[in-house]
Amino acid sequence: MTKRRLTPEQQQLAAQAVKFVQPAVASFLRRNPDLRRLATTLDLQSVAMLAVCSAALTFNPKRSKPQTYFGSAIRHALYREVLTAQKRGRRFVASDDIRDPQPNTAKLRQEEKAMRALRMLSAYDRTLLEDRLIEQVTLEQLSSEQRCDPRTISKRVSEALAKLRQIVSDLP
Repeated sequence: MTKRRLTPEQQQLAAQAVKFVQPAVASFLRRNPDLRRLATTLDLQSVAMLAVCSAALTFNPKRSKPQTYFGSAIRHALYREVLTAQKRGRRFVASDDIRDPQPNTAKLRQEEKAMRALRMLSAYDRTLLEDRLIEQVTLEQLSSEQRCDPRTISKRVSEALAKLRQIVSDLP
């Protein structure tokens, strides 16, 4: 990997974008409560700061707003770091894995199947479904965040749901 230095303008931009780090990390942990335990072993602030510096290299103010661009870069870097940590063996116990001593076995199997299917989705699809269905973010908000047409976001949500349905139907 080639090392690149930030120009003075990019350094200034990165310094100004530091204000987006704390809210982005807090939002990440709020959206992913099951990752809190894993997050204590990771330095999410450092990961976010590196993401800000990397994003400062490629930021174009004509194409997007700084908050949207840097927030997205931070969120994606945090997801990548968590996935990398999980691959390295730092596992976490999801709150869904802490179950009732007398569980309903059919419901338990269905829940486990759904969780496995969600884990098999890409991080982008999971985030998109979570934003749209759980957080109830509007298509217009998602489209402005991702700089595309609301119909495109609607199509992506539909495709992610179709992928999820297909994965669930393929699982034993």
